[in-house]
Amino acid sequence: MKSVPHIPRFIHLYDGTDVENFDIRKINNYLGQWFGPDRVQIRGEFVRHNLGKQEQILDTVAETIAKARIKDPAKPTETDQLDPEELDQERKWMIEGKPSRDIFYDGLALQQAYITLIEPQENSLEHLHIVFTDRLIGTWDQSDRRYHARVSIYGWPSIISTTGIVEGPAKPREYYFGLMAGLDEELLREEMSERFVDYGDHRLTELLKGYTMQAVFYHLWAEPFCDNPNCRGFNAHWQEEMIRAQLKSPEEFCTKHRKMLCEIRNFKERT
Repeated sequence: MKSVPHIPRFIHLYDGTDVENFDIRKINNYLGQWFGPDRVQIRGEFVRHNLGKQEQILDTVAETIAKARIKDPAKPTETDQLDPEELDQERKWMIEGKPSRDIFYDGLALQQAYITLIEPQENSLEHLHIVFTDRLIGTWDQSDRRYHARVSIYGWPSIISTTGIVEGPAKPREYYFGLMAGLDEELLREEMSERFVDYGDHRLTELLKGYTMQAVFYHLWAEPFCDNPNCRGFNAHWQEEMIRAQLKSPEEFCTKHRKMLCEIRNFKERT
């Protein structure tokens, strides 16, 4: 196992969500257990928070975000084309801090737009930026040549989507079979409510704690995922896998990741 690198002095949590049952204060307290509460701070919506000090780049960033929109999941985004109405819409959302969850974005392109907003004095490994958003994000899969919705994109900054946690991991097969058989969708959702996550789910905050820790693992070791299905670092592709890894593991993390977290705690106690 790699030794723990330099621990960030500041962990910035950006709350750009407008959904039920997400409490960023609990995420803040959870990270504080590992790093110490003095290192973690809550901020508002990422774009609005950072834009306030550099409004001169509003149009440039709005254009980059507008170009990140996915029009057809089976086609890569066309960055040379821009709809003026979409640009105006993104500009408005940047100012108001309330983007829609109904639009699909290329997560890596969105991340590139966000990078330009990070202030120079916070653009170092001393700072860990984790953005919580309602925007639906995805990545292009070369194997089947289409975009797939994702819960998270890790990097600089890390982006975690409250919409992606619903739309990303696949629901149980019985759900899709039921839809194909013509069964009522609302009834299916009710019957399988414990087997997948829906909007406003009461488990949302607890589920996102694990994805927040994956962002931490990426920042420190560049390895966000775990192969153990009972570890919060597990890269789940199915909703039931995600629920098991994030909510049903008695020790939260596998042996490897518990040791990594102990290194963080030991580092915190020495500083």
